Amino acid sequence: MSPNFTLHSRFGRVLSLIVIAGCVAALVITAIQGRWLDVLQVAPVFGLVALLTWAMFWRPEVRVTSAGVTLRNVTRTIEIAWPEIRRIDTKYALTLETAHGTVTAWAAPAPGRHSVFSAVRQDGANLPESSYLAGTVRPGDLITSDSGQAAYIIRRHWEQLRDEGHLDAATSEFTKLRVTWHFRTIAAVAALIIAILLTTIS
Repeated sequence: MSPNFTLHSRFGRVLSLIVIAGCVAALVITAIQGRWLDVLQVAPVFGLVALLTWAMFWRPEVRVTSAGVTLRNVTRTIEIAWPEIRRIDTKYALTLETAHGTVTAWAAPAPGRHSVFSAVRQDGANLPESSYLAGTVRPGDLITSDSGQAAYIIRRHWEQLRDEGHLDAATSEFTKLRVTWHFRTIAAVAALIIAILLTTIS
């Protein structure tokens, strides 16, 4: 069965909406007041804040398919085939140890202290076998957390493939992880920083 699943950080998306809405509101209010010079001066600053917020908290995701796991982080997207995965960890965030190195999912952080204290026993029950270390689970494996939800889906399918013998062959057809850099996002950030410097100098 295909494990089609996509996760975005719930906290990140809420934060993004609040910050971006605040930036837009500040620009609109300044424009309504007729302070057009101020609008031109602060627009790159608010634009940079909004762009960084979108790139860091809205856009990142964990996507799981029958082909493998794709981690879209802030500056790059990483594709991992199932046979490349060696271990799934959630100590600080969803982390995949692969045959070609370790990668971390920006979109799936481990829960904070408050979330751990408010967790109930059922949140750590009936998880895939590889979730347990000496009979216990990490806070990041709790199913109510972003890291735990993603880890649950990945471990369940990975264990199924392992038990059926699909991971016993060669590591995969790939000799390294497939990485795609977000050059347009990086270029946009650089352009806004230059714009801010120019408005500051002038």
